[in-house]
Amino acid sequence: MTVINSNSAAMLTANSINRNERMMTSTMERLSTGKRINSAADDAAGLAIATKMTAQVRGLDQAGRNANNATSMLQLADGAAEQVSNILQRMREITVQAADGSNSVSDVAVLNVEFKEAAEEVDRIIDSTEFNSKKLLNGDAGGVAGSGDSSVTFQIGANAGQTLTADFGDFNLAEGAAGVYESWTRASVTDLSSTGAELTFNDGQGNTISVASATHTDATAQATALQGATGYDDLAYTVSSAGTSLTWTAKEFGNGVDATSAGSGALTKTDGSNVGPMGADISSFKTTGMGSDYDATLTAIDVSIGGVATQRATFGATMNRLEYAVDNLASSSLATATARGRIEDANYATETTSLARSQIIAQAGTAMLAQANQKSQSVLSLLQ
Repeated sequence: MTVINSNSAAMLTANSINRNERMMTSTMERLSTGKRINSAADDAAGLAIATKMTAQVRGLDQAGRNANNATSMLQLADGAAEQVSNILQRMREITVQAADGSNSVSDVAVLNVEFKEAAEEVDRIIDSTEFNSKKLLNGDAGGVAGSGDSSVTFQIGANAGQTLTADFGDFNLAEGAAGVYESWTRASVTDLSSTGAELTFNDGQGNTISVASATHTDATAQATALQGATGYDDLAYTVSSAGTSLTWTAKEFGNGVDATSAGSGALTKTDGSNVGPMGADISSFKTTGMGSDYDATLTAIDVSIGGVATQRATFGATMNRLEYAVDNLASSSLATATARGRIEDANYATETTSLARSQIIAQAGTAMLAQANQKSQSVLSLLQ
């Protein structure tokens, strides 16, 4: 039946042309962006997965840059430590030369001048070596000046907790002196909640913090509260298995770190022993030089040379670990990016084929629409 008011053939053809136009537009968008997913409507689940993978890839790439920065930091510290070691070797050589009885008093005096200057240079290197404004060798690499925190934590992963901590040590010439590390033990905390029982910590930087036992009623809570209140990163604590004794330790570095206890559980203070890379207290070398006891001087220098060598070995081991980390991060980033690409990237072979198909269908649809419209025109011939 031929009608005029409704041309169903033309309307069906027009609908097909519209659908094909939408498909062709989508295909052209994929070809122009290179992405199969350009909006959430294209693939909601795929977009969610790809977005998370993008965050992971960017995190891995940044972690790789972080690891490279960490390597640079360690290389700088190792280079400075190498110079310290070289100077110590020269100081030892001078001492051996001065110990020989063939030298006159004036000869020894001249050697002692060089010896003291060498010690001064060691101290200058230790105090001036820095990376991005961080002092590396004076024991403050991980914190502000005077903090005594020599550990630096590097973020070498894309996620929380994926870190590496490197201890740059404290090359202080007085590192072997008593009291460099001090610890306090509270042997009896049987009544931590008693009135007036509190722990007071002086961080050596003009800050005094008190933690009342009435608020923190066990040894662990009291120790952690004190550590959090001070922000003193190098404050470490241990609690007995029964929770009845508390010991905590802090670096002094001559800053006057101290602690007191009021109420139950008196504190017992213990001076620490040499723990730094220098290994021995050689601070007097800057002022008095070798002294008259050459054997003692040689022993102290040998300890320092060994300590610096050990610290350099630590630097080297950490740099090797960072190199492995960089390689692993690069590999993980590539694998994750490839997996993301499989989800969101367009297949050009498929899309170009789809575009050609849509273009042919569009041409055919236009031709069929013209013919469908022509059918209505034939009705006019009946009216002539």
